[in-house]
Amino acid sequence: MRFLLRNLLGKPGFRTLQKELLSHRWIGTSSCFHAESTSPPSATSSTDGYLREAYHCSLAWNKRLETPLLKKINLDDFFYDMDRRYQEDKVISAIDVDLYVNRVTEEEHLEELEEIVHRLRRSPATADALPSTSHAVIRAYLKAGKIDDLMRILNDRWNYGIFVDYHIANILMDEFLKQGNNRDAAKVASLLMLEEDFGSPTSCSFAVLSCLKYIQNPTPEPWDSQPAKAESEEEEVKVRLFNLRNPYFDDHFDLTSADHVVGKTLALSSRQLMGDDVLSKSGELIGWAMYGKWNKVESLLKQCATAKTSISEEALNQLSDLCEKALAEIEASSTKSLSKPKVHQFPGVNLDEKEVTEMWKRLNYPDNEKIVPRVKELLSSNQLKTVKDFNMVKKAEHLLSSALAEREDKEINEQLKAYEDWNEQRVSELNNQMTRFRKFEVMENIEAKKKELKEKEEVIFFFDNEEEWMMRLPPEEQQGYKLATNYFPNSWIPFVKTIPEKKEKKKKKVA
Repeated sequence: MRFLLRNLLGKPGFRTLQKELLSHRWIGTSSCFHAESTSPPSATSSTDGYLREAYHCSLAWNKRLETPLLKKINLDDFFYDMDRRYQEDKVISAIDVDLYVNRVTEEEHLEELEEIVHRLRRSPATADALPSTSHAVIRAYLKAGKIDDLMRILNDRWNYGIFVDYHIANILMDEFLKQGNNRDAAKVASLLMLEEDFGSPTSCSFAVLSCLKYIQNPTPEPWDSQPAKAESEEEEVKVRLFNLRNPYFDDHFDLTSADHVVGKTLALSSRQLMGDDVLSKSGELIGWAMYGKWNKVESLLKQCATAKTSISEEALNQLSDLCEKALAEIEASSTKSLSKPKVHQFPGVNLDEKEVTEMWKRLNYPDNEKIVPRVKELLSSNQLKTVKDFNMVKKAEHLLSSALAEREDKEINEQLKAYEDWNEQRVSELNNQMTRFRKFEVMENIEAKKKELKEKEEVIFFFDNEEEWMMRLPPEEQQGYKLATNYFPNSWIPFVKTIPEKKEKKKKKVA
């Protein structure tokens, strides 16, 4: 490298090369040199990400490891103590789990981390889980690059109970979009949909963008990245049930199809989107159509036609394609109807065809077979006002950039304050737990002392209460002992109003 620069010193273009070198930081490796630009990343480039590095708050997050509380924790010993206590008493503490997961920094401890998080979720102590626990678990898996395991845990709320907050959801969606992982970005957006709260305009814009990117390029495939479990060849086990439950479908947490999940997420997030009415209505229409809610599509189209609200041509084209696909499915079906969402089989749920049909009637599921042709007529009419050359993804990126320009610094400061509060809460909860342990230990010592004094008292006053002790013996061991017929134990005295006098036995006179 020195030889190359020495030869370039006298060249006419060296000044240009010098400016080029000064505008970049050159990083050397064993085989090559590459430049890292010193300019900040563009807010509209998905390859560089949409968030600034400062948004990750990595330095503030890592400062938790410098606190005296976490510094002195040995992960192996700590896990051994928690595991032993759990195996003996089936007891686990929420603050202990929080301390452990916040101390984990290496991939080798992720297996134990998953195990204790599962134990906490399946115990009554899950109600005391700290907000930093979920945040730390997500950060640990994201740092290790275990994305499939992270998404499996996030989607299994019943067994793990790990929930995203808005800040970490934004980081996840940004990271996945930067990697071209549109599938997992849309899955994170769907977690906000399941909570029915998209939070700030930043999170809402991220959710819309993630869904639009997934619809445009659904990679990687398949939607469910976890391999299906092989069917067991063991003998079938039958379980006796008291009764059969009617099938049910909540149309929310029971959604499993990618189109339904992404469609509902896009529809609800677009409805809350602020700043562009065209994008909001266009996204909502596509979302309801993917979700299979053609009655909502028809209603929204009529509303837009009446109010002369503009809809992007791109959205109407996608809507027309979905409509044609639905009509083709109706024609190919033997019952001339659209397929309904899949109902899962749970133990004790009767899923015969008649019961499932009755369930859809109870839920008032719309007759899409009649609605889809009407939607096609609306799309073919000239009642809708369209906007050409409207790129929905680019517009969503623009809204996201605007939201970040307005709120990014505020959200960073709020998260920094949250980290400080979590550190204080962690110390407070640990002190409270130690106080409870000491109180419990004192009460145990008092009870043990009372038992010891009671035993000593029984020994000291044994002969005063000999008859009472004798009565406690089994009948076969009472031989040789005789009680007066009018005997009353001393413990009865407070409860008997009149105690009969003892009768003295008269001695027989000897003739």
